Amino acid sequence: MRSALLVTKASPGARVPGYGRARLWIGISAVGTVVTLTAWALVARVPAAVDAWVGSGLGASLLVMSGYAATHALVQLPFDVFGGHLLPTWYGRSERGLGRFVGTLLRGVVVYAAVLTTSLCALLVGGRIAGVPGTMAAGAGVTWSLLSGRWLLARALARLEVGPPDGSDAAVFAGSDDAGFAGGVLGVLAPRRMVFPARWHSSLTPEQLSYAQLRRELARSSGTWWRGRIVALAFTLAGLGVAAVATGAEHLGTAGGTIELSLWFTGWSFLGLLTLPTLSRRGVAEVDASARATGVPQAVADSTARAIDADQDDEPQRAPLVEAIFHPIPSVQNRAAATGNAAPGAWDAARTAVYLGLSGGGLLGRAVHCNCGRPALWAFLPLD
Repeated sequence: MRSALLVTKASPGARVPGYGRARLWIGISAVGTVVTLTAWALVARVPAAVDAWVGSGLGASLLVMSGYAATHALVQLPFDVFGGHLLPTWYGRSERGLGRFVGTLLRGVVVYAAVLTTSLCALLVGGRIAGVPGTMAAGAGVTWSLLSGRWLLARALARLEVGPPDGSDAAVFAGSDDAGFAGGVLGVLAPRRMVFPARWHSSLTPEQLSYAQLRRELARSSGTWWRGRIVALAFTLAGLGVAAVATGAEHLGTAGGTIELSLWFTGWSFLGLLTLPTLSRRGVAEVDASARATGVPQAVADSTARAIDADQDDEPQRAPLVEAIFHPIPSVQNRAAATGNAAPGAWDAARTAVYLGLSGGGLLGRAVHCNCGRPALWAFLPLD
């Protein structure tokens, strides 16, 4: 972080090295702050104090949920400014002015807070009606809504200029003023449409673009997309169950109990940040191996990985420990060095789970290093 603070604004078009590591420190700081505050709130019995203050009235309890979401937005705000404006400016990644950034961020924050509030209210009502089973049912419903409505939510969070399809209903290109927008694969339990960044038409060669599109087809056909989705769903639903039991059926359905559920689920999400990236890296390696098996030249694979990474962390080499803990996508260097078949993985499991954290009222969906302060990436985190 110290090195980031010493960087002055880069000349237009001039990229300064170290951007990926600076983003990592912002993410560590944001996640660390949220998790620390979460632990403090549980130890200090803040949820019980909320119930003592609010009472059991449904209307007041629902109103508290919006205040809780607003508090989360305020805690996240300094990290949003660093991750969305200061770092990209200092490191020559963005020429977007402060006014435009503020407008973009405000739009995303309001929409995200509304979705978080809606999720919390659903969990509160579910717990009020049927305790732990009601909470689980409400969380499962929110999870399904987040996946089925992902494209609509992404376009509400940030401006995405949608271009014409590629000639079928299977793919669409979307433009964003954030170079890190990488699109994703839509669908709940089966992939139904792929979203690609329109930027790839100019940042990739035709051969690289074809390869990037092929990779997502291979993720689907190899089964690693499906495994990644199942892992993300299982992790989310298990976390809902753990958080609901930890909160206690007698507290679910109240303002304080729902806040406590959110705090426990945030702790569960933190465990996911430490464990799920390994499965996601294996998924990327599995797709890489499938691409090699189709005869894609290694030079094309390597150059495509470098070009896409340049718009993401721009960190082609990483220390093994740093990658093992923090990065669900292998470095360009490690991908180029891989040979032979890869063990089955779970493609995009880690970052899908981050997105689905909203289902349990989780507070880490905007704090991770790849999307901190970047509303265009809050629904579609970089995945490959």
